[in-house]
Amino acid sequence: MKHQNVRETLIERTIAVIANEGLDRTTTKAVVTGTGINEAYIYRQFLDKDDMLVKTFDSLDEELLGKVLEYLSIMEMTDLPFKERCWLYFSAIWEFLIGHREKCLAFVQYFYSPYFSRYSAEDHKRRFQVVVEKFGVVFREEADVWMILNHILNVMLDFAVKVHNGQMSTSDNYTEHVFRVIYVSVEQYFK
Repeated sequence: MKHQNVRETLIERTIAVIANEGLDRTTTKAVVTGTGINEAYIYRQFLDKDDMLVKTFDSLDEELLGKVLEYLSIMEMTDLPFKERCWLYFSAIWEFLIGHREKCLAFVQYFYSPYFSRYSAEDHKRRFQVVVEKFGVVFREEADVWMILNHILNVMLDFAVKVHNGQMSTSDNYTEHVFRVIYVSVEQYFK
């Protein structure tokens, strides 16, 4: 297996273990189980377990950012009413979160852990600064765009976890409910 393929396999397995076993139960042994990769290879790809977790989150964070930016053009469709653009944009990101159970759950496990604040918070903020700048134009000048976007992400993640844990359905009604919760909470900040 090539160097990059080993690294990608380890990241994929780390995502699966975090999602299904929890961050606290994610061990190097659990990550390599069933892969045919010797546990020692983890230390050839990463500095240590913490570095493996950080790089796994970085991968998830980059993928989420990619989706956020991919669908950003929806917000520029000025022929549609603003709320409808928000709905379409929300729906695209929501479908991504709902459509990738393990990635979503692993992201959440890490995002709300001490690992995130210790190793990844600054990189996450730097990475998503482009989104803050793009959305800055739709919010009033006094609005804290970073805080608002974090609020939106937190609400989406919270509801997505409820779907993945079977507490809520994936029905259109539920999706509309999540959108309304978010929209109503931030509409006061729109220009």
